[in-house]
Amino acid sequence: MDGIHDMGGMDGFGPMIPDDANFHAEWERRVYGMARVTRVAGIGSGMFRAAIESMPPAEYLAASYYERWMYGVERRLERDGTLTSDEIEEGMARFATGPLPERSDPEMAERCVALQRNGAPMEAAAAPRYRPGQRVRVIRMRPAGHTRCPRYVRGAPGVIERVHGDAKLPDAVARGEEAPPEALYAVRFRSEDLFGPGEEPGFRVLVDLSESYLEEGPD
Repeated sequence: MDGIHDMGGMDGFGPMIPDDANFHAEWERRVYGMARVTRVAGIGSGMFRAAIESMPPAEYLAASYYERWMYGVERRLERDGTLTSDEIEEGMARFATGPLPERSDPEMAERCVALQRNGAPMEAAAAPRYRPGQRVRVIRMRPAGHTRCPRYVRGAPGVIERVHGDAKLPDAVARGEEAPPEALYAVRFRSEDLFGPGEEPGFRVLVDLSESYLEEGPD
């Protein structure tokens, strides 16, 4: 989505300072667990980022990382019909002063851990249009809904670094459409082509892009 949610390549948000901490509060750990459970249960599968992008821009900027995750989980539960917005608000008010609910489901816990550890292997690309070393250009576009094609690479020339395999187009999945798998590539860009010349030395940027985002590049 072309909005504040697509922050890649933007200036003015300050430096990223890692502190090696996965979570900074217990509620963040719980939100992460809920996100894994909803994925294993098939609730809004493939729509997590699209759900986060429905967050109003001002709220998005004011929210922390896991507050955005919480928003995404809530929207997926609503769309699936598991909970209503009123039930979510009532639960928040009730649990703010009372004990948090607990549930023991060893089988679900085992499935979540297995998914986190192993993931799902990507199928080999059946008929990739592009090959490593080939020059491409990212198509200029202005999609109305969710897309995994960042604004800062649109229209830029690049080179295919590698072919990852076949995967469903995230844009189509977020719309609930059945789309055939297509090749997913690692595309290499020059920093000068993305951001223009600067004081620091040039560098390379690798971006994973679906075949639908690409066209043949200049010679």
